[in-house]
Amino acid sequence: MKRLLLLSLLCLTTAAANANGANSELSRASEALSGAAGIVVLGSMSAVAASGYVLIASVDAVADGSVIVLKGASDGATASVKLSAKAAEGLSRAAGQAVTVTAISTGHVLVMSGKAIAFIPNEIGQALIHHSRVGQ
Repeated sequence: MKRLLLLSLLCLTTAAANANGANSELSRASEALSGAAGIVVLGSMSAVAASGYVLIASVDAVADGSVIVLKGASDGATASVKLSAKAAEGLSRAAGQAVTVTAISTGHVLVMSGKAIAFIPNEIGQALIHHSRVGQ
């Protein structure tokens, strides 16, 4: 019994220490996620994502970011996605590249070369995205 109590106490102490240090990491991860969110401007993301693979047809610069045109690999459906400037970094030469679209419960994730380049939230995902600075 003493052994179980000691083990439980040790676990709680370790968890509390990790929770304090993890707040800043979680804040940075949340900030990165909100910076890489995209908005579907034209077309339907679900129609494009039906094939699972899409091609970047074009990348156009706009005032506050970039608009990428995604074309479905199997059916030719298209969707235009507006990305923030931060999310669009490195996409200037991405035209013609293959992108994997993964549907999750909160939206779609665009993955190019094994790296998530954007998250396109649905209604549930929109409700969960919140960005505010944590007091230091």
